[in-house]
Amino acid sequence: MSQALADSAFFVERAYVMMSAPVIWQRPDLVLPKPFDTLFFDVDGVLIETVASFRAANIAVTKYIVGTLNGLEWDQHEQQGPVTQEDITIFKQAGGFNSDWDMCYLLSSLTTARLREWRDSSLAERSTREWGVLAHEAALTGQGGRAWVDATFPASARTSYEVVVDVFNESYWGARELRNRLGREPRYMPDAPGYVHNEKMLYAPDFFERLRRRGIAHLGMITGRVGAEVDIAIERMEAYSGQRWWDVVVPADVHAKPDPAALRFAIDQVGARGGLYIGDTADDFDLVRRYKATKTSNEPTILAAMVVHEQEIDLYRQRGADLLVHSVTALNDFLNR
Repeated sequence: MSQALADSAFFVERAYVMMSAPVIWQRPDLVLPKPFDTLFFDVDGVLIETVASFRAANIAVTKYIVGTLNGLEWDQHEQQGPVTQEDITIFKQAGGFNSDWDMCYLLSSLTTARLREWRDSSLAERSTREWGVLAHEAALTGQGGRAWVDATFPASARTSYEVVVDVFNESYWGARELRNRLGREPRYMPDAPGYVHNEKMLYAPDFFERLRRRGIAHLGMITGRVGAEVDIAIERMEAYSGQRWWDVVVPADVHAKPDPAALRFAIDQVGARGGLYIGDTADDFDLVRRYKATKTSNEPTILAAMVVHEQEIDLYRQRGADLLVHSVTALNDFLNR
């Protein structure tokens, strides 16, 4: 199946999920905190569909760095690009790569090393899934993410992080929004149309009003976005719902997931007494896991909910999630029980 057809099928699946939105699994001994007055949300992949924006930019940036900047070629008879959506998912499940800048840094370093520094070696043949296991082990010890890339891949294979960020911004925003939002001209991809325009909401406009009517007093977001990425997300959500439904937004440049300080900051800002955080990556799950591991008796209980695909159900059950859903809209079903 081509990438275009795969992405089209994905959107059809997500549209169906949004209409049905069941709770697919919850921990058998789950007890809700009392009171249950707070819901915190990840943004990308939970509230806003980003397969065709952030994740598509991950692929485009890796392709540009490897092919154009580094002058390398891959077997284009076998695949359209040097990395796939599945590769991105593997590293999102591993943890440490909530930042799409870090993801592009990883993917471009790994692909470059496979094609050049490690060519014809056993390291070049190591699968992405095997690399994902290693990345997850590093993340569990607090040595994952960008630090793991620096420690694992040859320096000659790693493009300057600042260049990676610049290329990503040009790919994601496109020339016009790059000028409007970041105030600079493109240096690498002047013709990029901007993947930001592909983003769509994953909930109905009155979703948060219905949550309020079910007794949820506090709503907020904890996101890996920063700066203008946060601005455009909240502008679109406000226009879509007709209101600023959130009470707090915690971007990554204030506290970055999976640091539990991000969750504690959100709790303190709204005065949460008990609730749930819902995300879709390992860093989202680890945010709550680390909070639970360090929680004092005076701090509120926060459950970990995950938006998952079928192949991720066993993974996050084994890791210790409290609730698994295919769509954030399943929270209405969950609160009706």
